[in-house]
Amino acid sequence: MNDRSPMDALVRATATLSHPGLVRIVSEIDDNGPLQRHLLSRTLTGLSRQQLRHATAAGRALGLLRTRTHGGNPTLVLTPAGKELADVYDTAARWARTHHYPCDVSDFVTRVQATLTLLGASGGEAPHAPQAALASWVRDHAAALGHPLAGMSPDEMELAA
Repeated sequence: MNDRSPMDALVRATATLSHPGLVRIVSEIDDNGPLQRHLLSRTLTGLSRQQLRHATAAGRALGLLRTRTHGGNPTLVLTPAGKELADVYDTAARWARTHHYPCDVSDFVTRVQATLTLLGASGGEAPHAPQAALASWVRDHAAALGHPLAGMSPDEMELAA
């Protein structure tokens, strides 16, 4: 990875890892187990086919997801890095819920995105638990963030899909 500092790595990670499709697919598999690919659009409602394809491709490229065949059906499962990222998402959402961030009533994805954005923009003055969880994940999985998709903002990721 070519980042100049650990803070650069956190900023880059927050932009990449806060994509709503990625948050939803990683969290869904973490909460409910392997997910058959043909059931993605029924399970993750509100995301277009393009967003689902992109989230799946980004998850694979970042080493978070892999495809396994189960009963003749391609099934998405989390890698160890994906499981650890799900823990980061849970930590971020828990902190946000406790602190009513970004507002009193927010869904899981909004809480995760807002907290990761706060971490990326904070300049070191961020909530300790989510920042420590994210910093640990980035340190352990820096190679995954070297993938070309990792440098894209969520808007750029949408356009690339």
